[in-house]
Amino acid sequence: MGASAWRYRADYQQDVGAALRQLRQKVYDRGEYYRESVEGDPDLELTEEEFGARLDPRNDDDGFNDAIIEDWRERKRRPVPVDPDTLFAAQPHSGTHSIIDMVNGVSDRPDFATVSPLTSEELIEAFGSTTPQSSQVQEWIKAGGGLRERWFGTYVISYRDGQPDHIHFCGFSGD
Repeated sequence: MGASAWRYRADYQQDVGAALRQLRQKVYDRGEYYRESVEGDPDLELTEEEFGARLDPRNDDDGFNDAIIEDWRERKRRPVPVDPDTLFAAQPHSGTHSIIDMVNGVSDRPDFATVSPLTSEELIEAFGSTTPQSSQVQEWIKAGGGLRERWFGTYVISYRDGQPDHIHFCGFSGD
């Protein structure tokens, strides 16, 4: 499927981690994420014996059936999503193609499944200032600014009249 770019904006609050958690919950509540189709999967309704009996016995010698059964077991153990974290746990290989994938929270520097700020140098390079306006940040993100490696998110605080106004989040994730 490939990764998907995402971008969000939240009203400023001093605790960026709290803003991230709230935004992840809003995205979950609105259903604005990729969801693997597992509901109604008839294979998951079977017992392991029933599932195994449906496999081609010619694949037993090379371990192919064992791999298929192990994958089935792993899918069967996944939780039923009730919040952003259980949704992510239910589809760890594909992700959600949204900010929900930032399960490790906020980090001072880029890290897997986190959002992190730009350095002062990066802010000046991108905006000519360490206190960019919201419109500047939005245009920069639309133009592809802030995208790091897959599964690494970025956040930028924008300002209005010299005061923090919004937190902008962007990244790309999913497989």
